[in-house]
Parts: sequence; structure tokens; C-alpha cells
Amino acid sequence: MNNIILFVVNVDWFFISHRLVIAKEALAKGFKVYVACHDSGRKNEIIEAGIEFIDIPISRSGTNPINEIKTLLKLYSIYSNLKPGIVHHISLKPVIYGSIVSKLLKLKSVVNAISGLGYLFTTDRKSLAVFIIKGLFKLINIIGKPHYIFQNEMDLQEFKRLGVEENYTLIKGSGVNHKEFIYTPPIENQKVNITFTGRILKDKGIVELINAVEILPIEIQSKVVLNIYGKIDLDNPAHITDNELKKLLKPNLIIWHGNTNDIKNVLIKSDIYCLPSYREGLPKSTIEAMAIGRPIITTNAPGCEDTVSEGVNGFKVDIKDHKTLSEKLQILIQDETLRIQMGKKSREIFEENFTLDKVVKQTFDLYESLIVKN
Repeated sequence: MNNIILFVVNVDWFFISHRLVIAKEALAKGFKVYVACHDSGRKNEIIEAGIEFIDIPISRSGTNPINEIKTLLKLYSIYSNLKPGIVHHISLKPVIYGSIVSKLLKLKSVVNAISGLGYLFTTDRKSLAVFIIKGLFKLINIIGKPHYIFQNEMDLQEFKRLGVEENYTLIKGSGVNHKEFIYTPPIENQKVNITFTGRILKDKGIVELINAVEILPIEIQSKVVLNIYGKIDLDNPAHITDNELKKLLKPNLIIWHGNTNDIKNVLIKSDIYCLPSYREGLPKSTIEAMAIGRPIITTNAPGCEDTVSEGVNGFKVDIKDHKTLSEKLQILIQDETLRIQMGKKSREIFEENFTLDKVVKQTFDLYESLIVKN
């Protein structure tokens, strides 16, 4: 087997955020590393790391048959030319298309990373697309037997119903560097700072979070500010437009700052971190907040629930339940001692479960087992 690792993912920014460290570690271990994904303008960050970049026309939400066939043919050409020793697919469309191509070319060391089941699987949406996707996965699991990485138990159980048996590994998230994101005591703010970081999507629960803040008692509202950081993602079917979001904002209470490249300092300035998402793989944004040492309010949705021990480092509420979310926010807003106590517990849970070192080790243990096996 050759020493080439090929990562296939939808878009460059997601690879940079969630897998670039793995790719750099592969380079350090002597692998030749390729990344095939759509260039949204950040490919140079990948190339500068010493990684070969291949631009491919993957559309995250596209369904045009001609374009999808072009993507499949492009992947076939790439796999055929490189004959990678390990091919690591990330996110649903690359997993499906890459698994099909890998089977056609008889590639053996195939890793399918399910980093979250996305829009179609949130709140049990029923559609022809879900039916087709589940059918394709059943077929892949019958004919191909790729090895899966799951980030949470609920996604694993979903895929067991689609035919996954023993060919899987559970790795909790993509990891956060414990030396870069260190525990930092809360700073003194004029108002209690509730923070959200992530793409501006309905499925992230951003509307529910805004509604929860709006129904806080007036005397509590005067003591808080909700700071929202993230970019509009029009390629996602659950997107919120710029104009839609701006209509929900309120001066001095609900503020959108746009995207940020300084997440660490945003979290240092926070008092409470909130992600009321409908479904995640395992949210890196929440893990970053835990590493800094902040209490977490999230949902009992897949992936989200793994980050909170109820009443220990935060609270969990039902999906779309903005009233209970508001009640839990109020508890933390009014109790600084509890915020600090829960924040310290967040750091402890992070160190035990979610460090980057742990994720890197588990990933390369998997690669090595596949190399030996095949």
C-alpha cells in the first residue's frame, strides 16, 4: 500500500476548521497528503501547510443530475490516478460518492467520517431525499463495508439500522487544543454576556435563542447582552438571510457581529455559552467554550447532549423549547457563583473527553489498524 492519504470533504473552510490538524500530523508521520474539496477562497491555507489541493465541484446542497455526475466522474479520475493508501471521506455527500467510487476501484482502506447527519436528518424530516440517502447507505454497507467514524451514539444507532455492524469507531468530535484553549476565569463585564458562535442557521436554534432572550423579565434583560458570532450560509437549506436576521436584532440586547477569526477571545469575554441546535455530530464550538471554562446551555439533541452533564456543567432543554431555554438562562444570569462552578466543570469534562490529542491518537490508531488489516 502506498503512503498517500486523500481527504475528501465538501468545502475548504470546514476542512481547515475540523481536519487540518489531522492532515498536518499525517505529513509529520511521513504520509503524502491530498485534499479534494471545493475552493471557497481558502485553498492557500491548505497548500501552505504542505498539502496537495485538488479543487472539485462539490455542491453541498446541489441536486442537479448533470453536476452530480460530473462530481462523481471527477472523483473517479482522482482516485484512479492517486490510488490512495487511505481515503478519508468527511460529510454526507463525499461519504456517499466516495464510497461508490472506492468500491468501483477496489480501494480497501476507506474511512467514512459522519460528522453530523445534517439538515435532512434534523427533527425527523420525511422526504424523498432522505429515503434515497438511506437507501444508498444501505447499499454501500452491503457491497463496500467501509469503516465509519461516528461522533455520537445516536448517529451510530441510526447507521446500525442501515447495516453498519462492527466496522466503526466512536471518536468524540474533532478535538480542541488544550494548550491553546486554556481555562480562563470570567472577566468582569458590564452585562452578563451570553454568547453564540456558529453558522446562522435555523437548525442551530438561533431563532429560539433570540426568542428566549426576548422573553426574559425586563429587569433581567437590562443585565444581559446576547452576542451572536457567525456567518450567513445561503448554501444550507436551513439558512437565515442577512435581512431576516437583522429584523430580529435589538440594540444593546441582541447583537450580531458577523463572522470572527478570533473565537478564543470571544469566548474569554463570554459568561454563558448557548447552542440550542436541532442536531450535531459533536459541536466543536461548544467544546471550545468548555475548554475556556464556560457553563453550557444546549439541547438534548444528538451530539449536543454529549457535551453537558445536566446540572453539572450546564443545562439541556428540548429542541425548539425557547421558554425552558429562557428559564435556564435566567438561572445562570442571576447566579455568578453557579456560572463559575459550572465553567470549571466544563473544563474538567473537556480534558477528560474532548482534547485534540485524544482525537488525533484515536484517528491514527484507526489508520494503522486499517493498514495492517489491508
